[in-house]
Amino acid sequence: MRDPSSFNNKLVKLRGYVSVSFEYSMLRAEGCDEVLWFALADGSGPPGLVATVNGAGRPGSKDSKGTPIKPISIKLLRDLNFDKFEHYMSIQAEAKPCFNPLSEPSPVDCDVERVTATFTGRIDSVSKQIHAAHLKRPANASPDSRGFGQMGVFDAQFVLQSVADVSAVDSLGRIKP
Repeated sequence: MRDPSSFNNKLVKLRGYVSVSFEYSMLRAEGCDEVLWFALADGSGPPGLVATVNGAGRPGSKDSKGTPIKPISIKLLRDLNFDKFEHYMSIQAEAKPCFNPLSEPSPVDCDVERVTATFTGRIDSVSKQIHAAHLKRPANASPDSRGFGQMGVFDAQFVLQSVADVSAVDSLGRIKP
């Protein structure tokens, strides 16, 4: 995230977790404080994301002469791993607490605190110039909407192609079955 444009229009694989709220869908990599907008390759959003006003950020890139280069085409793989990821994200979005003894695992259908997985997908990024301008912007400044995701506040987005090694933990850190 120090230089998101160096990953623009490239396929990457990373381990991280997704946080979703009413208007935000974010991917955080393990051990990294930076956040990417999280999007699905089919244009849909993860469970829990209800409304988004997208910014002006666009996939693809430009060559040295400024000619547009189309984004790498990816397709969302809706397999058993994706089904598991979507299931846990749906439970997390419902925010349904569990009322069971602490010594027992939490039931499958409640209390998901974090969903972690290995994600493969494309990075889309703003230009070096826009990223540099955003780094200089005061913390209390209004967003300029030139990035990705809600109100264009993200300098990069991750577009999901596939997911693997999905795991979830409840609010007490117990691994979900």
